[in-house]
Amino acid sequence: RFKAVVSTQSTGAVEGRTVNLPVRKVIIHPVVLFNIVDNYERRNDNNKRVIGTLMGRYDKGTVYVTESFAVPHQETEEEVSMDMEYAMRIGELQKKVNTSMYTVGWYSSGIIINEYSSLIHAFYKCQCPTPVHLTVDTQLKEQKMKINTHITSQIGVKNGTEGCIFTPVSHSIVGSEADQVSLKFFQGLRGTKKTPNLNDQEQIISSCDDMISQINIVMGHVKKVLSGEAPNDKELGRQLMEVVQSIPNLDGDTITNMLNSHMQDLLAVEYLTYLTRQQLAISARINQIL
Repeated sequence: RFKAVVSTQSTGAVEGRTVNLPVRKVIIHPVVLFNIVDNYERRNDNNKRVIGTLMGRYDKGTVYVTESFAVPHQETEEEVSMDMEYAMRIGELQKKVNTSMYTVGWYSSGIIINEYSSLIHAFYKCQCPTPVHLTVDTQLKEQKMKINTHITSQIGVKNGTEGCIFTPVSHSIVGSEADQVSLKFFQGLRGTKKTPNLNDQEQIISSCDDMISQINIVMGHVKKVLSGEAPNDKELGRQLMEVVQSIPNLDGDTITNMLNSHMQDLLAVEYLTYLTRQQLAISARINQIL
């Protein structure tokens, strides 16, 4: 049985290339968590957990994790092995797709950090200066998907055996406005096995109903503050003011013209799509005749 020790040769490769960057916070994109859960559900029966590479970028002490991919590995009580060549090759392909994206760490399913985690972390320390270790409780042991992020600090004797200790670092899950629509749709599927097939009009109606409900909640809170039933929150007031000021001041005729213009563009695209399909079908029949 081996000891979980990070060799000085592995850490020296990073020190010769760049200095360690301080990591104060980790921002995780929701698609990363979906990839991890999907990887866990598709794992081999003999694998207790799955691991993979985290891709993203550094920015002033914050790590933005925007992509991830699984890395094949085998783990037993005596040893752990992973396909390092595969991890580096896929990482290079990801960089070619998005030149601003780099390897920022690795993930594993489960919340336990053991001696194998130190050895895997040593490999990723050669790929990026300050790798982030993301753990996701895919088994929902605490009735929720617990998420933790860690970085490591070196410990040991100088010019001797060195190791590392995993230190927690704060994190948050942040998605764009378009992502929020998908996440809310998935949240609405709790407890149901059948996925509803909603058309565009039904989705717009559902979104408008939700927006009206939220506006009613905000108006109710504002009325309570004005009547003295609720305390005055200056920060909340500033946020509401920013929301109100962000809405363009347009009259009804202008909004109607914008909607009609958008509808005309949409109909033109659908018409061109129909013509393209018909042209492809005619070309296929001509080729069969010839």
